[in-house]
Amino acid sequence: MSRTHRFLGGLSFGYLQQILVIVAGLWLTPFFLQRLGQHDYGLWLILTQITAYLGLLDLGVVGLLPRETAYVMGREGVESAELTRLVGHTVRVVFLQLPVVSVCAGVVWLLGRRMWASAQFPLSVILLVFIAMFPFRIFPAVLQGLQDLAFLARAQIASWSAGTVAAVALVFQGHGLLALAMSWAVTQIASTIICFYRVKRKFPSVLPTRYLGHFDQTAAFNRLKKGAWISASQIAQILTMGSDMLLIGKLLGAGATVPYSCTGKLAGVLANKPQMMMQTAFPALSELRTSGTKASIRRATMALGQAMLAVSGAVGCLVLSVNRQFVGWWIGPNQYGGTLLTLLIVAAMLVRHWNLTFTYSLFCFGHERRLAITGLADGCVSIIASTILIPLIGVIGAPIGMLAGTCLVNIPSNLIALSREMDVSPRILVTSSGNWLFRFVMAGAIGMGLARVWNPQNLVSVTTLAVAAGTVYMTLLIPVIFREPLGSYIRPRLSILPPQLQKMFPAVAD
Repeated sequence: MSRTHRFLGGLSFGYLQQILVIVAGLWLTPFFLQRLGQHDYGLWLILTQITAYLGLLDLGVVGLLPRETAYVMGREGVESAELTRLVGHTVRVVFLQLPVVSVCAGVVWLLGRRMWASAQFPLSVILLVFIAMFPFRIFPAVLQGLQDLAFLARAQIASWSAGTVAAVALVFQGHGLLALAMSWAVTQIASTIICFYRVKRKFPSVLPTRYLGHFDQTAAFNRLKKGAWISASQIAQILTMGSDMLLIGKLLGAGATVPYSCTGKLAGVLANKPQMMMQTAFPALSELRTSGTKASIRRATMALGQAMLAVSGAVGCLVLSVNRQFVGWWIGPNQYGGTLLTLLIVAAMLVRHWNLTFTYSLFCFGHERRLAITGLADGCVSIIASTILIPLIGVIGAPIGMLAGTCLVNIPSNLIALSREMDVSPRILVTSSGNWLFRFVMAGAIGMGLARVWNPQNLVSVTTLAVAAGTVYMTLLIPVIFREPLGSYIRPRLSILPPQLQKMFPAVAD
């Protein structure tokens, strides 16, 4: 199976999961708000961001494993002793980290029980399950590196479904925040069991046959050193993308996180579509680095950038067109944060997605140190700007602060590094997005104009408006989609269409 087929298989099931999450979320969020209340649900949103910080305790060792697995796969294939040694060595390093993880989790519990007394038991469940499952996160990481992406997406669907059913059942029984914590635990445990079974069944040669082999202290130090940069990048990512509600909750109160979260919910859920594209593709890019030419790497990277912006723009147009009506129908107009907040959330999403194409490409090329330093600088600027702006102008200060960090720090640095790696000028990387940006602005303005004139009030009319806005955007974007190098990946997939439909795309005949 080719890299492209593995990528498309993983992406299709990943998108299916996101559709399920969206459909379930339409009902679950108002259900949780009604059953838990605005304060407790806002508290849960804060706790979920704390779990993201807990994931940093592995010092990047697990985050490094998919790329290293893909490197070995590109050089020697799946049936290699080097891959077995890599997995065995990673297991040893992760288990050595477990005592430190336990101590840190205990500190988090002590601090959390003082700040949020009502969340003491839910936080205890989260921390205990996190400690127990910490060493076993290597299994989904190995599957990602081996590009078993379709199965990995199916496993995520199954574990998410189990957790969602548990959440609904336990909330109905009146367990409150503890119900959501238990459902989170069910999701983590189910995912671990499914991924372990897959590795043992399909890739048994990957697992060490003896007790993890000889422990090389020098190799462990080098892995921790590399992983430290990955961990620093993960800290930066959380600072820039996962601290907004923590800051709003601290500066404006937990209740203020709910309208902010509801206004950004549609963009946040749909933003995973283009982001998932890069997450799915990066093992293949890593493998390509060891088995392909520089020209093929440049071609694949630029094609992914085009696809990323195309999908991100579609999400942006949809959110700009229907967000006010969607939030009003879904939760109620009192939970909508306003048009300006929507515009800023969409702008921050588009800028992050554009930068994400640079970030993943540079990571595949081995620039984790540069990414970590740049990301931390971005995170510091974003947090400082948001902390200053939120008390002055309210919740809109959060997306403005995040935009400031990304535009002033991250994008300029990544543009320079990627242009050197790909032997192209930064100007070419920037101007290549000009045609897309012009068409996106036109489509977004048309969509917002339609929403103002039409003002749909029910689900059917909101859906119709979303389809209309998406149609306008895709019609304007067709020339950009079929431009090289992305066009060379799309044209072969359209060959299955009847000739009459192929004529609708003039670039196919080129």
